[in-house]
Amino acid sequence: MPHAARHRHAPKGAVALALALVLAALVGAPLAAKAEDSPAAEHAIVIVHSNDVHCSGLATSATAIGYPGIAQYASEAKESYGAANVTLVDAGDAIQGQPIGTLSKGQDLVDLMNVSGYDIAVPGNHEFDYGIAQLQALEGTADYPYVSCNVVNTQTGEPLFDGYRILSYEVDGQTYEVAYVGVTTPATLTGSDPSIFEDASGQTIYSFYGDDSGEALYDQVQTTVDAARAEGADYVIAVTHLGKDASSSVPERWTSTAVVAHTTGIDAVIDGHTHQIYNTTVPNEDGAQIPIAQCGTQFQAMGEMYLYPDADPGPDDIQSGIVQASDLHQPAPQDPTVAAAVQAKQDALDQELKQVVGTSQVGLSVYAPNDEGDPWWWAARMHETNLGDYVADAYRSLLDSDVAFVNGGGIRAPQTAVTPLSNGTFGFAAGPFTYNDFISINSFANTLSVVEVKGQDILDALEYSVRALTPAFDDETEAEGSFLQVSGLSFTARVDIPTPVIENSDGGFESVDPSMERRVRDVTVGGAPIDPSATYTMTTIPIILGGDYTMFADATPVKPDVGLDYDALVRYLRDDLGGTIGQAYADPAGQGRITLTTSESPVQETVKVYRLYNPSSGEHLFTTSLVEYQTLSGLGWDEEGTCFEEYASVGTGEQAVYRLYNPSNGGHFFTASAVEADRLIALGWKSEGIAWYGPVAGGIDVFRLYNPNMTADGGLGSHLWTTSKNEESVLEGLGWKGEGIGWRAVEG
Repeated sequence: MPHAARHRHAPKGAVALALALVLAALVGAPLAAKAEDSPAAEHAIVIVHSNDVHCSGLATSATAIGYPGIAQYASEAKESYGAANVTLVDAGDAIQGQPIGTLSKGQDLVDLMNVSGYDIAVPGNHEFDYGIAQLQALEGTADYPYVSCNVVNTQTGEPLFDGYRILSYEVDGQTYEVAYVGVTTPATLTGSDPSIFEDASGQTIYSFYGDDSGEALYDQVQTTVDAARAEGADYVIAVTHLGKDASSSVPERWTSTAVVAHTTGIDAVIDGHTHQIYNTTVPNEDGAQIPIAQCGTQFQAMGEMYLYPDADPGPDDIQSGIVQASDLHQPAPQDPTVAAAVQAKQDALDQELKQVVGTSQVGLSVYAPNDEGDPWWWAARMHETNLGDYVADAYRSLLDSDVAFVNGGGIRAPQTAVTPLSNGTFGFAAGPFTYNDFISINSFANTLSVVEVKGQDILDALEYSVRALTPAFDDETEAEGSFLQVSGLSFTARVDIPTPVIENSDGGFESVDPSMERRVRDVTVGGAPIDPSATYTMTTIPIILGGDYTMFADATPVKPDVGLDYDALVRYLRDDLGGTIGQAYADPAGQGRITLTTSESPVQETVKVYRLYNPSSGEHLFTTSLVEYQTLSGLGWDEEGTCFEEYASVGTGEQAVYRLYNPSNGGHFFTASAVEADRLIALGWKSEGIAWYGPVAGGIDVFRLYNPNMTADGGLGSHLWTTSKNEESVLEGLGWKGEGIGWRAVEG
């Protein structure tokens, strides 16, 4: 290990090569290809790195590199620099994000990383998604170590991983020691299922050194760097799952920029977590510029660092670059052994996932272009979508709750699996749906729970949900993963006034400023105005119950951990919708549950909205919204052309739920609440006695709601009303005019 005073001397050809490397880093060209032309090619330590792969390592195309691609790239570098001088590193979030990860709980990805030749990996927040025990089991099967200096069991005081690993390299006959120090974002505690980090009593027993000042994290990193130096490290490479820029989900104090700024002794940073692509420098505590790089997500790029050691190693010995997938010859060169392993995994997965669950008559929106032309924005993070409605409905249906919430960031789809839709968005096309589709939509395999919450908590949650929205969606930071898709409720939000939400130091909900106007208003649950003091049941996932939605932290469990999110999507289609996602979900913008407005009284088209009502009391049973009216009209149903269908008993099984539906395809539009079902029963409609009968009149089916237990004279089979307002005379002839159930047109 050299100890001479700093003296810059370049090996033969290194100056020219360094200049080429700098230029290559600026334009994104592959550095290894440049190095092959240099007589100094063997005089370097090479680190090839990836981050936030999220199970996409199977892909090899013009837009993704994949494990076969990065393995081949590392193999070619080894030919130039020597096998012992090339190291393959991953900066976290490799094993989660697509069905191959979910179904194998990460094992298939570890297997592929093994065959690809990874030497070092850092656990990102999503490495914890399958639980501590599973992560430890994966670590036991990995041919590479997981390193992270800031994860500790607070009960035992024992770290969960080694804080660093030192590897030895030989350059020009001199041995150099390089320490790889791992750092995992402290936001992992709220970015994954909180129960993962708790004991049986619900007490959090793991720490990520995530205090409010950031000092605990800085001190722990500095202690680890110092220990690595004391053990003989000539260079320290921090492999961090942090991200260099602050955002709502990445507090500034926990960024890689902040960690470097509050420490010394780190020579370079390989970063991850925020899915950005950058290759730059940040200053450390002494003002030295430290190289830092991140490679986006899903293998859209990979990174490489070249260490050119001399007698006094330091950060100015390091050149860093980013290799975009498009920089490589297409198709990207692949390591044949890794490609074969990938194909074997893919074949096995296809067998498991190819089963068709049902079909959709409509396209389901996932991505939406922003005002700047970027097509891959998460639509569900900005506004209501029909896929968001479907997911939230599935949660609520499975567990029979008043409302359901799902964070927009939890609704996903591989970009390779979606197609352009008619309204300019991208999503799942109409057609068959398989297990694979549903697992990719809810790829985190979250458990579902029902809890009891107060109406005020729901109001606060909606306020937090819309806090970042603005009238023009032209800035990516506005696409918040915490934005809620909802079921069982509706609301309007003013997005042109300041948010009254006060966030805590972690970016989560703290409170609402009482001196400011709330954005959210006109909230209804089950069609009735929300009561802030009332108790409601809510179905949701752990990240909402234990993450930034702190108003739910003390919610009373009713049905904890009783199902998986993607399984709810499958069961809802199969059991509730009869295997068909129908026209109820036709509008990519959803069913009008969330109205985003920039004025107190938004202008709406005046249309007739028909209500089912009791003329004796004037009380309506159902109301069709503007969206539902437009959907009905699009199906060729005139204003009075809706139908009733008995739906399966829910809850206690003592009463039925009735849905308006399209008799041609079975798609329902809305559901009667328990209160409405009680009203129907009180009117003499038995829970088992509502059905549809379609007599043919002039060759045209006219659907009539009828009660098989009652006729005009007490017999069987009489209809209660027809779908045509013109048949009022029939109702009068039955004696129901003024005392039965009828149609009334109101202005909407």
